[in-house]
Order: sequence, then structure tokens, then C-alpha cells
Amino acid sequence: MRKLAHIETIEWKRPIEGADRIELVGVLGWQCIAKKDEFQVGDQCVYIEIDSIVDKDNPDFAFLEPKHYKIKTQKMRGVLSQGIVFPMSILHTNKKYDIGDDVTDTLKITQVEDELPTVNKTPAPLTWQKKMMNNSVFKWFAKHSKLFRKLAWKLLTPKKTPSKFPDWIIKTDEIRLQNMPHVLETHANKPMIVTEKIDGTSTSFGMRKEGRKKYDYAICSRNIRQTTPKQQCYYGDNVYYEIAEKYNIREVLMRLIERYNATTVVLQGETIGEGIQKNKYHLKGHDFYAFNLVVDGLRIDSSVAAEVVKEYGINWVPILDTNFTLLDNVDDMMKYADGQSKIYDTLREGVVIRDHDNTTSFKCVSNAFLLKHNL
Repeated sequence: MRKLAHIETIEWKRPIEGADRIELVGVLGWQCIAKKDEFQVGDQCVYIEIDSIVDKDNPDFAFLEPKHYKIKTQKMRGVLSQGIVFPMSILHTNKKYDIGDDVTDTLKITQVEDELPTVNKTPAPLTWQKKMMNNSVFKWFAKHSKLFRKLAWKLLTPKKTPSKFPDWIIKTDEIRLQNMPHVLETHANKPMIVTEKIDGTSTSFGMRKEGRKKYDYAICSRNIRQTTPKQQCYYGDNVYYEIAEKYNIREVLMRLIERYNATTVVLQGETIGEGIQKNKYHLKGHDFYAFNLVVDGLRIDSSVAAEVVKEYGINWVPILDTNFTLLDNVDDMMKYADGQSKIYDTLREGVVIRDHDNTTSFKCVSNAFLLKHNL
């Protein structure tokens, strides 16, 4: 899981026009509203990112109850505030921390994920195994025959299916520009490729060659491996298997392994449509847009990967620019992130920016999008 709460430095302070009790403070590339004079420039602080859920049992967070303990983008007195800063005393320890230290677990900070199973209010029907075990004849033999019990155990014990997220697939979670503002200097004047960031459910497909004719085929949501088409997910029907079948993903990955003479191939993207993130793109049914093609651990350049997957009838996220020069500061980059989606006439979620060497990658999530959708 990404760092949701970490130790940082107050880098600057600014007054807010018409406000006597609050001011704006800067942390990394973020700006947050804080109590006036609670911090001085250079102070260490605990910064908690947006999209975080704080511990409701921690009295230090009691004031966030009306917001359901969720940290969101908000606008007050005409200024944006993203995330929240606390003095180091919130950690209730004399331990010394370094800048960048992760305190997510210490503060029990969590994040809303997209794979919480849908609650099924109807009791699940008895499996054939349970029906058999409730049979009176079965119970008699199980009680009187050791051999019968041994055979029944082998017959009735369900075979285990792999459910752990594969360690050979890197989970999708781009770093926000505000957490790495230095990139604007280190990559100044370097050609970058820009793609639209799509608001859906993260979907990963992978194939790994494990022997001459043996392959491990994985279908995953952001954090969970989907083992069967009937596996419950947040979206009711298993949309991940639906997309895998729609685009014949298993066959595509096999062809890509042969094409690149590779051991592993991973295809990742966003599944969008009905029932997913309020279907901002007004689709009927579901669709898939790839944003990563990874071969033996190396990500293929988006401009190349888009043409490759197109051969198999698979969408790539809209490419907005293949020769983009980073702007001078975070504010300008965040304004650039605002805009209309290329998929439907609605605000886009933002942009993802990478260099063509695939050594640097980050996202700019549109502030206009966050405010519109109360995120």
C-alpha cells in the first residue's frame, strides 16, 4: 500500500485573504489549510494525503466525524486544501523521525479500495459437500469407518485455488506529482508522453511461463487475484473475468509471450462502465482501456504499446501528447491536468506523464475533477 501518512517539512506559509484564524502551508507540492501560527517554516509535520481514511477511534481525529473520517480535496475562502497536516505530537511518542518516514500503520490510516465484496443478504445455498455431510447414511459410515473418513476427506475438501496477488505483477498506483515535485527540475526539457487518466477499476492480466507447456494466468483487481468468474467483487458480477472473456485476454497474452520470446507479460488498465465509479463515461456495459504493457518486467513505451494492443482489438488510454515538456511549477501542471475527457464529454480525471525511457512516471489528478465529485 502506498504511503498515506508520512513525515514532511513545512516549506512555506501564506496568509489567506479575509481569514484571521487560518493560513495556507506548503508540504512537498501540496498546499493545506492549517491553524494560524500552528506551524513555522522548517517544522516537521505529519502529512496525511487525500483519499485517506483516518482511525475513527483516535480522539485526535474526532473532528473529522462529519466528513466520515475521510480526507478530501476542499475549497475554503477561495483556496484549495489537499490533505491535512498535524504537528508531530499526534504520534504521541518521543521517537525521532526522518523526513519521508511512513507513519500510515502507526496512525492506522487506511484507503478505500475497489474490491470490497458486495453484501449478499440472501444466505448462500448449501454446497453438495455440506448436503452430503448432513446425510444420515454418510454420518453413520463416518462414525464407524476410519477408511471411509479418509476417503471422504479427500473427496469433500475443496481444492485450493491461488488467491494471493502474484508477486510477479506490480500493482498499479502512480505517484502524484505533488509527492515528487523535484521531477519538474530533474526532467526539465526532457520529452514526455502524456495519457489521459481514466476513472474506473484497476484491472491487471498476467501470463507467466513456468515450464515448457505450463503457464500461470492471472486476472486481478487492484489488490486481489480473481480466481473464478463467480468470485464476488465490489461490482457484483465479476467485471474482471467479463473483460478477460470479451477481449480473449488469455490468448492475447500467449501471443505476446511468443511475440517477445518472453517469460512474463502483464497487461494493465482500467475497466469502466455501468456500475463503476458512477459510470462517468455513460457506457452501456463495460469496457477496458490498457495503460501498461510490461514484458519481462520492462514497461513498453505507451506510443509503441498502443499500436501493439490495437492489433488485438484492445483499447489504449487516450494519448494526449508524445513530446510534452514539463511546465515550470506544480500549479501550472495541475491546471494542465484539467480538461475534457477524450472518451466522453465530461471532465477528465487527470493525466499520467512518463518519460520515453519508462524510468519516471507520475500522475496529475485534476483539481476540478476532485472538487466536482467531492473527492
